[in-house]
Amino acid sequence: MPTPAPLAVPIRIVCLAPPDPGRFNAAFGLQERTKDSDWKIHPGTPVAQGDFLFSCTVSIRGHTRTTPPDFFGSFVHGKPGGRFLYLSWRPRGWHPSVAEPPAPSWVRRMKISLQSIPWSLVDRAASGEGALLARVQGTAPDGGPNCASVTLLGEGWEIQPLDSAATPPLSGGS
Repeated sequence: MPTPAPLAVPIRIVCLAPPDPGRFNAAFGLQERTKDSDWKIHPGTPVAQGDFLFSCTVSIRGHTRTTPPDFFGSFVHGKPGGRFLYLSWRPRGWHPSVAEPPAPSWVRRMKISLQSIPWSLVDRAASGEGALLARVQGTAPDGGPNCASVTLLGEGWEIQPLDSAATPPLSGGS
């Protein structure tokens, strides 16, 4: 039996109340998977109460659904079985043609796992029912940007209707 064609699905990440990147002289955005020297990040869209919405499209390798979805695309990082997205804070104003600092480093990066997305949600998003949506806390306990592997809030990944301009509240009204 031939392998099914890859699927493309929209993804939305809502980052709740991240600290002001200006406090850290940083830019904040969804990190594209480019050479590390490019450090290309895409800013989010401000939404209610200081939250930011990040959107992209990811692809899923087609197969007969006997294994978990294997995500890929320009925003997907990691190896099969461990794919994720990055929300990143990087030094403001830095770009590949700037000589200083000679070895800039990320301020912080949030790793958002794609591994808990089941085929049932992939199929709903691929059929046009909505975007895959996850929410993450933007501020770490130390008051700085959240970082490392972050826990998804509410029920985890869900479907958000594509025509929804508003960000739905977390399950339980939070």
